[in-house]
Amino acid sequence: MNDIEKSIFSAIHGEKKIQIIDFLIQNIGEHGFINLKIDEICKATNTSKPTVLQTFKLLENAKVFKKIKNGVYELKTF
Repeated sequence: MNDIEKSIFSAIHGEKKIQIIDFLIQNIGEHGFINLKIDEICKATNTSKPTVLQTFKLLENAKVFKKIKNGVYELKTF
């Protein structure tokens, strides 16, 4: 995502949510899964648990994110 796109999405969804999404994308494993607990995401992105959960909900509603089990998530990268 380039700087202009980041600025637009940050204005719409909030800078912290975009930061979390970027972090999730950077941490997708080779099979398309993210193996991180919520508290690890909070610490790595310096965000609160409610913000991480709101971001998860945003991605789930867009049908691009799925919780497999605690600490294991799937982010569709098309």
